[in-house]
Amino acid sequence: MKIGTFVMGGLAGAAIVMMIQRNQMMSAVAASMGQNMKSRMNDMKDEMIGKALNMKFGGSAKRSSSSSNHSEHAFDEDNEDLSKVSLLASKDPKVTEQINAILEQNGQDRI
Repeated sequence: MKIGTFVMGGLAGAAIVMMIQRNQMMSAVAASMGQNMKSRMNDMKDEMIGKALNMKFGGSAKRSSSSSNHSEHAFDEDNEDLSKVSLLASKDPKVTEQINAILEQNGQDRI
């Protein structure tokens, strides 16, 4: 970057700041824009943290979606997962008993 471009950018930025500070209307607009940007950044941060936690603990972003297509797809995946679990559980009666106990505690049907 050329030093002249850097200096011109700094001077232009300082001039804009001075103009905003002197005009209360522009100052209020700038403060409002800053508050909106801060709020949006916090929302995006929270959303990314939630997605990262879902990935880390075996969840998926698809399952946390609220649209009907995604929820139906997640329901199909859950049924496939449960059928795999019941297949594996059928090979060991102790596992079947433990799974049924967990399902009963959660108020769900036994496998």
